[in-house]
Amino acid sequence: MIVESFKSENNLLKQKNDSLKRELEKAILKGNYWFDAEYEGINFADKRINNPEKYIENALREKPELIPLKPTLGGKMVFDNIQIPGKEWVIADYSDGHVQGRTIYSYKLNNNKLEFKILKSSIQN
Repeated sequence: MIVESFKSENNLLKQKNDSLKRELEKAILKGNYWFDAEYEGINFADKRINNPEKYIENALREKPELIPLKPTLGGKMVFDNIQIPGKEWVIADYSDGHVQGRTIYSYKLNNNKLEFKILKSSIQN
């Protein structure tokens, strides 16, 4: 009797666990947890910019001069991972294959162009 009860409870826990895994996968696939395009991207939608996250990411990638770290050994600094944690900030990491860093930028949409400002940087060797 006790063994059957444990098996039954174990099966229920497995079902709940599987359900939670599916919900987590959906949330991850949905995209950026911090940036809600319908809310934070409202200024972009008003200017007919359909995918504000991609627009912000591409605009930053086109400005490697905003990387506050000089390349070494003949390398070239490029942005790697870019995250948008809201309607005011961007966090980006970058490297040249030898040295790397991470910077928090503020951004502002002005006449359909993004203006970025460096807020804080961290350099890793």
